[in-house]
Amino acid sequence: MKRVIYSVGLFLVVLFLCSGFFLSYQVTEMKERIHILETDTAKAKQEVSAISNMREQDFIFERYEEGKWKRESYRVSAYGTNHVIFRQEKENQESEKGFILQVEDGYVVVYQEGKEQVYEYTDIPLEALPLQMQSEVLLGKPVENLDSLYSFLENYSS
Repeated sequence: MKRVIYSVGLFLVVLFLCSGFFLSYQVTEMKERIHILETDTAKAKQEVSAISNMREQDFIFERYEEGKWKRESYRVSAYGTNHVIFRQEKENQESEKGFILQVEDGYVVVYQEGKEQVYEYTDIPLEALPLQMQSEVLLGKPVENLDSLYSFLENYSS
């Protein structure tokens, strides 16, 4: 009879120890999840606060319509906690304009044709292009329209 009581007691001690280890593991796991959520929330708050003055920012919306890329520019006219009101600035037909591909610091950069300002910086290194394309880009490769530009960027970006 004593063996049965000792066996049951030993079983209960082992059960309590295992339960304690398991629960401490779960608590540690939950603390790690809470920490990750707190850091993600802090990052999100920083990103939201990064746009300090939305009224001075341009928001560009692009869409593909009737075989062409349409690009529209908007500015924030008012915003609150539950809404943002955009006002269209002007109709911008950049899809009809050409672009020039050039190299800066070893990466392909897109310039709008006829303008000195950069249209878009890319993460495409010159070495990633085929040799023929490298020589064209080094000389300033012309691209006819926005569709051709996006096709190029899709083909060569990683």
